Parts: sequence; C-alpha cells; structure tokens
Amino acid sequence: MKVLVAVDDSHFADGVADFVASQPFAENCSIHVISVVENMLVGSYMSVLPSPVISEMRDKVRASMKEKLDKVIERLAKSFAADKLSSEILEGFPADEIVEAAVRLDADLIVVGTRGRKGLNRFVMGSVSQKVLLAAPCSVLICRSRAEAKSQA
Repeated sequence: MKVLVAVDDSHFADGVADFVASQPFAENCSIHVISVVENMLVGSYMSVLPSPVISEMRDKVRASMKEKLDKVIERLAKSFAADKLSSEILEGFPADEIVEAAVRLDADLIVVGTRGRKGLNRFVMGSVSQKVLLAAPCSVLICRSRAEAKSQA
C-alpha cells in the first residue's frame, strides 16, 4: 500500500502525523509525506517586488516547510521503518500538487488535514481537502484535529 500524506507548516500537520502513526498499516506500506509551497504566496508580489526579495520569501517558506516535514517524518519514524518513509516539498497550488503527486506515486490513499474553515473564510480561502477529495484518483482520508473538532461542536 502507498500512502501519500499531505501537510502544511501549521500545527494541523502534527495531528495528521499522529493520526497516521497510530494506524495499523501493513508492514510493507510506504508513506510519502509532501508539503506544497503555494504559488499564490509569492505570485501576488511578482510585479511589485524585486526578484531577490521573492527568492528570499520562497526560501523562508521552503525552510519552514522543511522543518515541519522533518518533524512529521520524525513522528512517523516511531511507528514505521525509516526505509518506508520519504518526503518532498512541491511548489504550486496545494490541491493540484497533492492530486498530481498521488497520480505520480500511484498512491492508494491520500491523508490530508482540515482547518475546519466555514462561511466566508472558507469561501475566500477555499478548502484544499475538499478539492483533493473531489479530484483524487484514490481514496482520501480527511483528518480533523481533536481540538479543532471540539471547538466546532
């Protein structure tokens, strides 16, 4: 089984990592963790900021994502063999990149977190997990953090 785990650099990634680590996947299961540097993050500044500033912004975001990915892999390494874990940072629109990675890896399952946005905030920001669910070539598991779920109740 091939599992694709998509995380961002927020605290929600910790909940996703803990959830995946607690699952009784088969021993031969491989887990690939990705994080996506969003094009919109840098794209909207392209016309007003000099190229070195944009590169510096992208590097800072990538460094933050790398730090989070390392922590997620560290958490997963407690439950899965190191040779079954891999990670990478992608650039683009998160939902598109997650789906494309699932196709490229021939994933059997995608695990994503949700921020639980509602109303106008969801309309403006969108829902990566919903977009992935609708476009994925395989099963999708949407992981909600316990603290966030309790606050929604």
